[in-house]
Amino acid sequence: MGNGRIDGLISKYSELVEELKITFPHVDLKILLELFSHRLLHPEHKPTVRLEIFYDKNVNLNNKASMLSKVTGVMPNIYRDEHRLVIEPRLELDELKEIAMDNDIVSLAGDLICCLDTLLSRRKLSV
Repeated sequence: MGNGRIDGLISKYSELVEELKITFPHVDLKILLELFSHRLLHPEHKPTVRLEIFYDKNVNLNNKASMLSKVTGVMPNIYRDEHRLVIEPRLELDELKEIAMDNDIVSLAGDLICCLDTLLSRRKLSV
């Protein structure tokens, strides 16, 4: 009886992953799940994230940095040798989606870097 329920959850998770790949091309699943969890726990708070974006070798990183700055309000660090930009903006899922739609992106990964204290406090209170 338990296996059927687990299989159902896995099926739903698989559907979610497929939808995330379509909606957020090039984006690592980990940062998406962190942002979804954050939105669920703190719907009123815009989180801070650290994003690493790798681009095709022929891309002008100065132009990409300028475009990212317009979307996020933060200027990224440029690592030319690695064809990579690193940026730490506050953003929502819709802004990440806008960034991820850039077809010049090879991969986009990152971490949620705020709210960890809040989550740890909640754990301490529940113990």
